[in-house]
This record gives sequence, C-alpha cells and structure tokens, in this order.
Amino acid sequence: MNRLVRWYNQNRKAIWKTIAIVVIIIGVIQLINYYYKVRNEEQLNTANTQIQNTKTTNNNYNSVRVDDDNSSLTGEKISEGQKTEIQVIDDFINFCNEKNLQEAYDLLTEDCKEELYPTLENFEQSYYNNLFTNGKKNVSVENWVNNIYKVSIKDDFLSTGKYSKENTIQDYITVIDKDDEYKLNINGYIGEKEINKSKEYENVTIEIENTNAYMHYQIYKIKVTNHTDYTMLLDDGVSIDAMYIEDSNGNKYSAYTHEINSAELKISPRETKEISIKYYSKYGSDKKIDKVVFSRMILNYESYVTYQNKSLYRAYGNYEIEI
Repeated sequence: MNRLVRWYNQNRKAIWKTIAIVVIIIGVIQLINYYYKVRNEEQLNTANTQIQNTKTTNNNYNSVRVDDDNSSLTGEKISEGQKTEIQVIDDFINFCNEKNLQEAYDLLTEDCKEELYPTLENFEQSYYNNLFTNGKKNVSVENWVNNIYKVSIKDDFLSTGKYSKENTIQDYITVIDKDDEYKLNINGYIGEKEINKSKEYENVTIEIENTNAYMHYQIYKIKVTNHTDYTMLLDDGVSIDAMYIEDSNGNKYSAYTHEINSAELKISPRETKEISIKYYSKYGSDKKIDKVVFSRMILNYESYVTYQNKSLYRAYGNYEIEI
C-alpha cells in the first residue's frame, strides 16, 4: 500500500494530466457526434419540408415533382397539355417504383422499344436494374423544350433513411402523342424520322433510310448498293471529318469513326449492305440536317491496297445525299 501511495505521489502530475487529456478527447468526440447528429436531422427535416411543399403544389402527381412552371430553354409557362404529358411521366415512374414493369414497359413507344428495349427483359436489365433496384426514387421534372423533359432521379431518403445530393441520374424523356395516346421515349432517345432519300453516282446507290435522334447524337440508317465489279469502301479512315452530316447553317457534324469497324464500311461487288452510323450532333428543335456526306469513298479497294504509299491513290468518290 505504501509503495502504491509513493508511486502515486511521484507520478501525480502525469496521472492527472493523462486523465485530463482522456476526458478532453472523449468530450471532443461527443461534441463531433452531436454536431453530425444535429446536422443530419436538419437535412432530413429540410428535405422532408421540401417534399411536403412539393406535394402541396403537385397534388396530381404521385412520384414526381415539377421544379419550375416554365421551360428551361424558352422560358414559356407550362401549358395544360404539358401538364398532361408530365402526368404520363409520373405514371411511368410510379410503375417503376412499385415494380410494375409490364405497365411501365407498355408506356414506351414502339420506336423506343425497337431501338433500345426490344423485350421486357431488355428493359428490366438495361433500364430498371440500373435505376430502381435500390428502392424507390424521388424524381424532379422540368420542361426542356416542347415535349421533351429533363428528369432528375435520385434515392428516396424516406425509404433509405439517407439524404444526399449525390448520385443523381439525369435523363431526358420525350412524350409522344399518337392518336390521342401518350407514350414515352426514355434514356435520352428523342425519336425516329423517316427519310428515304437516295443518290446514285458512278454505279453506287446510297439511300438514307431514317434517323434516330438522341439528346447528344444522331444515328442514320444507310443502305448502300455497289453495282460495280470492284469492292468499295465508304471511308479510308485518314480523316475523322470525312464522313459527316451538315445542317442548314453549314455546320458539320462528323461520324463516330472510332466506333466503326472498317469491315462494316466495305461493300463487295454487287452487294447491298445496311449500316448504321452515329454522328456527333446534339438535338436541337430548330436544327435541320440538309445532307449526308461521304467525302473520301474508295471506289476501287482492290487497286487501293496495292499502293504502298496510300496518299498517291486518287480514285475517291465524294457523295452528298440531300435529305
């Protein structure tokens, strides 16, 4: 006992100093925990208030809220017809939130199904599983222009218990009114337009069949018929700007050449081939594409490959198909 008292007396300052440090550390930890607890509660309360306010101003919608009564691009006030279109988007999101996949799939246009989701299984795997497998979603909608809507999708904090502004997924949904029945194009898909314009030159026929427009690019379906006895190549790959589309203002939008295998662009003698080419052309409601251009077509591939120095080859074709 005397030894313990002696040890305490000898180390009293160090002992109390250590105790004080431990108490301070524990106090700091408790303060930090309390701070984050209060902050999280404030965030949840703020988010809950926003949701409640949204429900007050969007009584007709179950799963979406409208952030602005005006178009983001034109500034025009949302019309009654556009409110009806938003209701269809709300129905679609609600079906997804409730895992009613068939009902959600039935709201897609036939073009959207054919282009992106040919079957219900494709829709489930490629769309639903990427967005809705982690619980219900909070969705905000604003009119972008005309019948196109910018849609922001994020986790429902009421079901997850977590509030975060991160991990928001943005989509553009187009509402199509066909025969008084509303359908949707989703995942940035705007729609298909039939073209069916062709040009025959030097025994080669190129037909532009249709185009599928997306928010950030366009895909043209093209049919090429080679009436000659030589293999031809639509593009030699030397310039990334050789295949392009051009609008009415003279702006050119080149093809995604890095996504195209040269074998796809090769047309054998007497062959007809259909190919799809993607172009760097963002959607614009006032944009009008006037022509599709192939400026470096190799008309005799058998001759072309014999040139060690390809820059000496001259038998190029320059095709412009007005659409």
